[in-house]
Amino acid sequence: MSKLWGGRFTGKTDPIMERFNNSLDVDRVMWSADIAGSVAYATSLEAAGVLSAAEAGQIREGLGKVREEWASGAFVVKEGDEDIHTANERRLTELIGAVGGKVHTGRSRNDQVVTDLRLHLRSVCAELATELAGLVTLAAKRATAEVDLLMPGYTHLQSAQPVRWSHWMLAHAQAWRRDHGRLVQAAERMNECPLGSGALAGNPFGVERESLASALGFARPTANSMDAVSDRDFVVELSGWATLLMAHLSRFAEDIIVFSTQEFGFVKCGDSYSTGSSLMPQKKKPDAAG
Repeated sequence: MSKLWGGRFTGKTDPIMERFNNSLDVDRVMWSADIAGSVAYATSLEAAGVLSAAEAGQIREGLGKVREEWASGAFVVKEGDEDIHTANERRLTELIGAVGGKVHTGRSRNDQVVTDLRLHLRSVCAELATELAGLVTLAAKRATAEVDLLMPGYTHLQSAQPVRWSHWMLAHAQAWRRDHGRLVQAAERMNECPLGSGALAGNPFGVERESLASALGFARPTANSMDAVSDRDFVVELSGWATLLMAHLSRFAEDIIVFSTQEFGFVKCGDSYSTGSSLMPQKKKPDAAG
């Protein structure tokens, strides 16, 4: 299959450049998002009169088969599949013929890539939010069940004032609640649809962007096509969020490590989450927290 960007080229790409430009090992995780975007875009092309109903139906059916192959692990990557977008379109064309190439009509990889990325990270945010809410809930349950346990509170690792164990547990839960709130806000900000922005100046075929956004579950289309295809703020924001979350989890883990030492002895880690020492058999290390 010719490259999606190869329209004006006649010479071959140098093998070194091929390897340098290949991102499939990284972006293959977006296979589902890429297929979802193409299904919605094909429907929009049909509504705009660019595709016939039969052509759009073929494309949607073919993309369904591509989805099944990825989901079952049967999808075969071939030479020339430089990214997930190329791989999916190549396979679609193999399955349904030349009509498969029409799914890219009026669409640039600029708006395709950033749409896939937003779709994928939006689903990641949903999964993380569920896990984080579960962690907060578990901490609250443990705090309620163990509310009568007392412990020394520490500043600078020096005994300070007596506190409840539940107070310490909920201190960490409060940080995780803030993390959850920030994640929800980040997900809301990224929930705008750039598809239909083209390379930078919009779509020339009258694709209805409001309908595209709705079909893909976005709150709205992005407001400016040039900004839409260049914006990666949401990636940086999510990365920063993850850094802060890990700082909070690390603080909790450090407490568990210290509290499990013989000098403190407040907690005892289960065997299923601990390791030992090849030289000192008496040791039980809380490596799950480390």
